[in-house]
Amino acid sequence: IDHSIGQLMEYARPAGTLPQLATDISAVLAELYERERSHTASLGGELEASLEPGLRARITALDLKRIVSNLIENARRYGRSSDGMAHLVMTLQADGAMIAIEVSDRGPGIAPEDVDRLLRPFSRGEAARTGVSGAGLGLAIVERLLKHVGGSLRMLPREGGGLTARIELPKAKFRNYQLDNDNP
Repeated sequence: IDHSIGQLMEYARPAGTLPQLATDISAVLAELYERERSHTASLGGELEASLEPGLRARITALDLKRIVSNLIENARRYGRSSDGMAHLVMTLQADGAMIAIEVSDRGPGIAPEDVDRLLRPFSRGEAARTGVSGAGLGLAIVERLLKHVGGSLRMLPREGGGLTARIELPKAKFRNYQLDNDNP
């Protein structure tokens, strides 16, 4: 019940204001990875990461952590492979004008026809109805926070089995004014 109440409060909390300066997404996710890797290992799973350095976007560090933590938590809960373990991978890379963040697992995945329903508040997948607590708000929280910053979420089948939750955020546009002023 505590987890469900926490999710409900999280869903009700408004997204942070867009920061004036871009956030170093790479640094935020590197810090989050260390925390989540340790927690995943304590639960008998594994979390690997491949994080491209130097990527920036206009999103608060808090909202980014809320988004990615929700996806990792879902993968730990529902993405266990046939050996009962959570084998998770988090990636961060530039993709044209966007930044792509992926959280992948080796679980049963989600049927394509169920994806839209699972993004709605209080919706849970078949695997989530059998002995796993939660209010069905995690993905709704993720989608709401992403829309606030011009981002998106897609749930895709993972090659070799499992699910990939793919976040796309617009890359921050910034200039190095010092270099611009030094080189007229």
